[in-house]
Amino acid sequence: MSNIQIKKVNKITTVQKILESLREFIKNTQNPILPNETELSNQLGVSRLTVREAVTVLESEGLVSRIQGRGTLINSFATKLENRIDLGGDIESCLKDNGYLVYFRVLDFQFRKADDMESEKLNLDSGESILEVKKLLYANHEVAAVYIDRIPERLLKSKDFTGEDLEPTIFPTIEKLCESVITNEVLEMFPYISGEELGDLFKVSASTPLLAFHVLEYTEKNIPLMFNTEYYTDKFIRFTLCRNIAYK
Repeated sequence: MSNIQIKKVNKITTVQKILESLREFIKNTQNPILPNETELSNQLGVSRLTVREAVTVLESEGLVSRIQGRGTLINSFATKLENRIDLGGDIESCLKDNGYLVYFRVLDFQFRKADDMESEKLNLDSGESILEVKKLLYANHEVAAVYIDRIPERLLKSKDFTGEDLEPTIFPTIEKLCESVITNEVLEMFPYISGEELGDLFKVSASTPLLAFHVLEYTEKNIPLMFNTEYYTDKFIRFTLCRNIAYK
């Protein structure tokens, strides 16, 4: 048995803290099987029910597989996957971890009328306005990503902000201005060709394929607070998706 210890967490911490501890253990252990619920409960200092909830999340992420009669198997291949889009990895941190100088710049922000797609995504009436924020993510002074964030104007309790308030991350400022908390996001991947504007920003030809995503950010009340579009080239960023396939 490995002598690697799972870090104990306080009972008042969230399942997310437990997940962080278990992911770290899975990453470093040589054991092919995760300790059972009783052992994990004792080591983590939490209830078996909380452990079960965390392991269910790990299974959905593909890090473990629960096999009847064999226990909870650790999928060692999954621990080697990088930039997993299904885990909502932090792009900025990933670039920093790989030695890049990383920073953001707000290219522009404005209030304007929402188009049909934006109105549908954000549950807006025809003619309603949105705040649109265009941002660039740089890696070693080259554009690594382009973000377009859209927020319904009527959800803003205050308009007292500057472009600097939206750097490096827009989320804390928007949550404060809208007096809401973002709890979930839904991501849609779609094919996209750069065109002239994005081509100029990325320094690529106008017909270059990009990685593109639509992201809807929801509040704790299931209200769509932001509709974001993200563009990436594969020079700096590639994503991995790990799917858990269950056979009956």
